[in-house]
Amino acid sequence: MYIAAFIIFIIIILLAFAMKPFKLNTEPQSNPVQDYEQACALVEAAQAEDAEATFLNPVCGTKLLTHGEKTEKVILFFHGFTSCPAQFIQLGEEFFNQGYNVYIPRLPRHGTKDREGNTLKGLTAEMLADFATQAVDIAEGLGSRVIVAGLSGGGSMAIWIAQVRSDVELAVPIAPFLGVGFIPSILNRPLTNLLLMLPNFFQWWDPVNKANRPDSTPYAYLRYPVHSLLENMRLGFSAEAAAKTVRPAAGRIITVSNANDISVSNKVIAEFEKLWSRYGEEDFRSYQFPKELELPHDLISPERPDANTQLVYSKLLEIIH
Repeated sequence: MYIAAFIIFIIIILLAFAMKPFKLNTEPQSNPVQDYEQACALVEAAQAEDAEATFLNPVCGTKLLTHGEKTEKVILFFHGFTSCPAQFIQLGEEFFNQGYNVYIPRLPRHGTKDREGNTLKGLTAEMLADFATQAVDIAEGLGSRVIVAGLSGGGSMAIWIAQVRSDVELAVPIAPFLGVGFIPSILNRPLTNLLLMLPNFFQWWDPVNKANRPDSTPYAYLRYPVHSLLENMRLGFSAEAAAKTVRPAAGRIITVSNANDISVSNKVIAEFEKLWSRYGEEDFRSYQFPKELELPHDLISPERPDANTQLVYSKLLEIIH
């Protein structure tokens, strides 16, 4: 009898934690850059720091494609979880050729030569929110109209920015990591809370081939600490909690998903879209790449053998530009 009562008590406690509302412990304060020269100086300082860090992969430093002056439009790309700025270089050049300044910062604890993801331990939603805030602040000095896009974990950052930054004209989350694809959508939120209570552990992206993953890009991490992945989701869920009572601050949001994606939950993405559309469908739109295209979750990296970047880049240019 006492054992049964104890088990019931533990279950109730776990359920209480599982249903805990999502909220950042600290909210970063924005400080938009006022002019082009100051923005470039901040980017150059980050690039110099990257160049001096011998533990970084040389291709993974912060990138800036600039026309030498503040342009009408600037696009800020947040690369994916376990990837680095090299992922967005080719797409960034497409937008640069359309007259945009293009800013692709290296996310915290990413881009190292060690591809086993050890540096990701300790990454939090608060770190990502703070970094995203600073990146948008810099983008303000690079272009008069700010567009923010991000893939996967970077898509979660784009969603959070869309909720809090009124100086962003357009936010484009691409296959945002708001839920794990093989987990029922209703369970993603409570499982995020529960797993963050348990000891951290590492997971290979490809549990069979592990370090020999055949479809990996040469700069992406091959495994990751699970808590760090969940922190990307916690950031997105924090934005969702706010959106239930407050309209997203960005001018417009266009979500981009991939019907063939088995890594992230398209059902959770659709729930976000439904939530936002309550505030006016003209400002909250979506596009989904058809399943028959057989695109991978990482539909941006040109190095992937299953990539179709000509099609994907063309569509993203159409959607954003």
